[in-house]
Amino acid sequence: MNTLKARSPEKLREVCEAGETAARVYILSHLERKLVHSMEIEVTSETGDQTTFNVDISLELEPGIEIDLDKLTDEASDAALSAIDKMMKRKKRA
Repeated sequence: MNTLKARSPEKLREVCEAGETAARVYILSHLERKLVHSMEIEVTSETGDQTTFNVDISLELEPGIEIDLDKLTDEASDAALSAIDKMMKRKKRA
């Protein structure tokens, strides 16, 4: 979860999409696409005095794949939040 100053709905959608892309790229840089049975990435924002971003990742792999899914999804969430931070800081300067 990350909290930053509020932005317009269009900008928030763009930022959430960038976070989703960053998480997807991170996961697929650690796994071959054919090993991923299903992947759901949801990046949401809640706006009040500040904007809070949340990243939820559900990942199901083909049977027999041994990998720490919790670690992978946590790291992918971190990648998403990092991308969101960078984008929000860049938009703040613009």
